[in-house]
Amino acid sequence: MAKRKFQDKSQNYNKNKNFHQQKGNNPKRDEPDQQKAATAPYNFVPLNMSVVPADPLPTHDRFYSDRFAGYIDCEMTTLTPFYIRDGLTIEEYLHQRKQQEKGKKWDKSDFFSPAGKIRIPGSSIRGMVRNLVEIVSWSKFGFFEDQNLYYRSFADVSSLRDEYKKYMNPTDQSGGSTYKMSAGYLVKEGYRYYIYPAEKIQGKQFGKIPKEVAETIVLNMGKEYNNFKCYKTDDGAYLMVSGPMNKKENDWIIFQRDSSKDGLEILEIDIKNYALDENRGNKVPDLIKLCKKNQEIPCFYIEWEDADKNKRISFGHTPLFRIAYTKSIKDHLPLIHHSDIIDFAHAIFGNTSEKNEDSFSGRVFFEDAQLSDPNSNLTSDEKIPKILLGPKPTTFQHYLEQKTINKDKLKHYNSETWIRGNKSYWHKLGNNWEKDDQSEEKFNRNIETKIKPVNNTNFNCRIRYENLSRNELGALLFALKLPDGCAHKLGMGKSIGLGSIQIQPKLFVINRKERYSLLFNTKSWELGETQYNEVKVNEIISDFEKYILENIDEKERANAQSLWETFRLRQFRLLLDFEKGKELEKAKKIDYMEIEEFKKRNVLSIPENV
Repeated sequence: MAKRKFQDKSQNYNKNKNFHQQKGNNPKRDEPDQQKAATAPYNFVPLNMSVVPADPLPTHDRFYSDRFAGYIDCEMTTLTPFYIRDGLTIEEYLHQRKQQEKGKKWDKSDFFSPAGKIRIPGSSIRGMVRNLVEIVSWSKFGFFEDQNLYYRSFADVSSLRDEYKKYMNPTDQSGGSTYKMSAGYLVKEGYRYYIYPAEKIQGKQFGKIPKEVAETIVLNMGKEYNNFKCYKTDDGAYLMVSGPMNKKENDWIIFQRDSSKDGLEILEIDIKNYALDENRGNKVPDLIKLCKKNQEIPCFYIEWEDADKNKRISFGHTPLFRIAYTKSIKDHLPLIHHSDIIDFAHAIFGNTSEKNEDSFSGRVFFEDAQLSDPNSNLTSDEKIPKILLGPKPTTFQHYLEQKTINKDKLKHYNSETWIRGNKSYWHKLGNNWEKDDQSEEKFNRNIETKIKPVNNTNFNCRIRYENLSRNELGALLFALKLPDGCAHKLGMGKSIGLGSIQIQPKLFVINRKERYSLLFNTKSWELGETQYNEVKVNEIISDFEKYILENIDEKERANAQSLWETFRLRQFRLLLDFEKGKELEKAKKIDYMEIEEFKKRNVLSIPENV
């Protein structure tokens, strides 16, 4: 088909630093019609604006007389149903892979039980405790995947609408539209990806074509017209079918490749970010996967520049595609969180780095937690929980610091603002986590799962440590020994009320000199172990608190006499308070919002204001 025909049929295309101190990050109420706050089963421990350095690291070739070695025995009691998924056998793994290749989902419902024995994996306990130590010791914000998140907001109610329009949205001009994106062809060459620009016709690389005409063209090819598909024409152009929309009038034409233009290389980070965009619709084609199987894939794209002046590219199937924020998550952390300071979390749990000289081992070791009574309180029957939703950091009105609730002034990921801090889930009653209809006929395996949680169960866990300074041991105990009425969160389903667990730690210290000098001098093994009573444990915790308070920023410390009195940990304590969470659940203040309410971009209050 000649280009001139496309020009006739595509008749429309040419026409056309500190936000959360003692006053908190409580947004200014400057819009009477937006008083309703957002609700969510999670909230945030505000980001620390200072980082406290840990004590100097010891070497790993000796035990130090002025440091602590020993273990902490933890009695763990579940307060709500509790679940961690079991691992897969080789046969189950292969079955899961086959289902995934068919576009289907398959999960194992059993509780974690290696060799048939129910346990809590030590790695899960370690992750939870490390996160707590990071928070309470004013360590650097860690364990996040730095990436440029994606968005598509041509009809958003917030300031993001104008941000999207600035990069690519059509701008009305005398009844027509001018599009800012380009069109071309995605090509894989070796291990690299390039976009080769399309040829320009009357100054344009692409154009609109009426939907009825597009359907006719596809039928004349002897093919079926489908959403999100592309069809190559005789002259090398491509007909691009967009997704379903109400009153959809047009599809798109991308003209053939311009042979005089070199390809634009796509950086590896943009390929990675594209793959990590979890909010892209399931039916929207994955252009990278298609590119691995096809010589060329037509696409739309924009070029942009990041904070380091690197040339970057975002691309998609249709003109109004999802584009990347120019700032990454890391760009929303204060410089102190990028520093080389060795904080408590890294000092205790170890550090991995691309530079070997910056890597070092941790000095805490977590064993699996086992049932106190192997024959008691085993798993419940297989149940279908309410849909488990993953974290959505693209929800900037929740995940970023906001100064106002005015939707036209909300901060997004291209704005100058900080992330909110460490995410934590409220406790819940634990009696409203099952899907209402448990029938097999209503089970949608593609989006739902089945689980077998344990109920009213006690576990025992041992944490071994060596060569910890007094402050480091204090940090570990502070994270385990929570205030009265508080509980930890562990396992799956935290958002729907699973995973509330209470921990009672007992500290044992080993005197190495006594252990090895008296080992054979008595009738029994002399292990040099001493259990510290509550008074000694509290003294160690108190010394740790004093050290942190003396080393944090004065504004963050304010008048606090203990860490739990600081603004940050006051918010954290509320999130850990078991009865407070149940109270808020009954009042429907920590439910997920319905989609229409969610679209209003209401700001999430700090825990004290929920």
